[in-house]
Amino acid sequence: MNIIELFENTGIYKENLREFSSEDIQKAKKQFEIERSGNTNVKPDLGDNLILAMNNFAGQLLFICNNRILYNFFSKKNYSRNRFNSDYTVSSSKSDVQAFIDKFLSKDLDLILDELIAQNRFDNIDDFLAVKEYLPENSMENLSKKISAKLDFAIDSINGNLQLSDINRTVEFLKYRSFYVLVSHFRSTEKDEKIKAVYNKVYNLHSNSAIRYELMSPMISSLVNYNAINYDLNALFRKNKDALDATIERVNHSGGSSGVSGWTIFAVIVIIIRLIIVLSRS
Repeated sequence: MNIIELFENTGIYKENLREFSSEDIQKAKKQFEIERSGNTNVKPDLGDNLILAMNNFAGQLLFICNNRILYNFFSKKNYSRNRFNSDYTVSSSKSDVQAFIDKFLSKDLDLILDELIAQNRFDNIDDFLAVKEYLPENSMENLSKKISAKLDFAIDSINGNLQLSDINRTVEFLKYRSFYVLVSHFRSTEKDEKIKAVYNKVYNLHSNSAIRYELMSPMISSLVNYNAINYDLNALFRKNKDALDATIERVNHSGGSSGVSGWTIFAVIVIIIRLIIVLSRS
C-alpha cells in the first residue's frame, strides 16, 4: 500500500478540495490504524508519510488527486473522467510533482511498472506515460533498463531449437504492437541495435515454417510501430510490412473468389516471408 491508496481509503477527497483540515489529518491517522490492524504488510511509516504530505506538500498531493492518470495508477482505481471534473485546478510545477513522487511513491512506481513489464501489459504502461513529464528521472531510467532487459531476453531466447510451444512463454511479446510503441518512448542507438538483433535472429530461424509463420508474420506487422533513430531501419520495417500486407490482400482476394485452401494460403505467406528475408539481406 502507498500513500495514495491510503488517502483514497480515508474518504477525504471531495470536489474542489483546496487544503486539508485537522479533521482530515485525524481521518488519515484513524484509517492508517485500521489498515495496519488488518494487514501486517502495511509499512509502519505509511501513516506518517501521508500526514507529512498533507501538511507540507499539500499542493503536490492535491495535484495528483486531481490528475486522472496519476491518481488511478497509484490508487489502483479506474475512475472515469467525470470523477476529475472540477472548477478548481490545482497548480504545481512538474519538478515539484517529480520530487513528490520520488520522495513518497518511487518504490511503488518502480514495483508496479516491473509487474506490468513482466505481464506484457505494455498498453497500460503506454497509457501511463502520457504523464511521463511528472515522473522522476530515476524511475524512467529504471523502466528503460527493464525494456532493454526484455530485448536481451528475446535475443537470448531465440535460437534454432525454438519450438512453437516455447513462443507463448518466452517471446510472444515480440508480436505486440504495444511493445514497440513502448520501446519508442526510450528510443536510442542502443535500442535500435537490440531491435535489429531480435529482427535478425527471428529471420535467421532455421526451424520449420510453422514457427516462422507464427512469429514472423505478426512481428513484421508490429515492427513498424517502433520509431527507430536509424532511418534505414524504419524504411526496412515499412517495406516488409507493405509487402506482407499486399500478399495477404491478394491471398484473401483469391481465397474468397476461388476457394483456395487454408494450407495454400499458409504456403503463400511462408513464401513471401522468405522473400522478405532475401530482401532484408540485400
